[in-house]
This record gives sequence, structure tokens and C-alpha cells, in this order.
Amino acid sequence: MNYKIMILAPSAGGKSTLMRYLREHSDLHVAETDEEVIKANDGQWPSDDYKDKVLLPKTTGEIISQNNVVYLVKDIPKGLLQKARANGFKIIVLKLTLEQLSERDSKRIKEESYVSAARWFKGQLDYLDSLDNENLIDGYIDGNLPTAQIANEVVDLAVNQHK
Repeated sequence: MNYKIMILAPSAGGKSTLMRYLREHSDLHVAETDEEVIKANDGQWPSDDYKDKVLLPKTTGEIISQNNVVYLVKDIPKGLLQKARANGFKIIVLKLTLEQLSERDSKRIKEESYVSAARWFKGQLDYLDSLDNENLIDGYIDGNLPTAQIANEVVDLAVNQHK
């Protein structure tokens, strides 16, 4: 099996949950942006400026040069996304509405003591729409489906990517 899949989703979009599920229930190699950034910064979360200008380009560049990886991403500059596509990555979006994200955000605040990410949702959704308008998105998965069902769709994409 040969697969290169990048899954884009906004904050509270289910990336971490999907990552944990895929690692537990599949043999796919899964990488996630925040995890890679922290690893590259000696276990610490960096300043936004350092993250955006140094660590995201570095870690994303390393991941998209690999084979057989599912890469879960919140923000990616267009240039790196285009490079990923040129390297054979299929670009998939976990599709969620602003209302769904707001519900998830409220739940994360109550249950996991997260700080609200709501102020970024509209901009993140607009950015994903702009990528679609530029034909940089290969497909969508309903991000409100149960995690197991989303994971099954990702596994199917990996198995069938080069058939």
C-alpha cells in the first residue's frame, strides 16, 4: 500500500481524536501538525511567530517528503499545500459548519478545560473554502460523522489511492 493523504480541518475539527483512533485501530502512519511542532521545539509550544515562520514550514516540509503518511493539519500555507500535491498527496477536508464547530468548542471548554478557539473558526472555514475555489482540495469527509466512520473513509482512501 502506498498512500500520501493530508487531512485539513479547523480548530475543534476532530484532528486529534481521529489521530488517536487511527493509531489505535489501523496500521497507517499518522502525523499531526501540533505534535510535530512541539517535537521540533524540544517539547514546548513555540511563539506564534516562530511556529508560523520556522517550525511549520520545516516540519511540514519533512512530512510531505515522506511516503505512506496521513498528515492531519489545521493551518498550512498555500505554497506548502501545492508542494504536497506535487509530491502526490491527496488533500482532504473534514467538512464542518460554524455551528458544529461552536458546539464542539463549548464541549471542549467544559470537558477538557480548553481555551475557546471560536474566534478563529470563520477565518479557518473561509480559508478552506478559498482552497476549494482554487481547486486545491481533492475531496471531503463529513467531519460530523462518528470517528470510526471517518477513520474507515481515511483507510479506504489510503488503500485505494494508487489503484
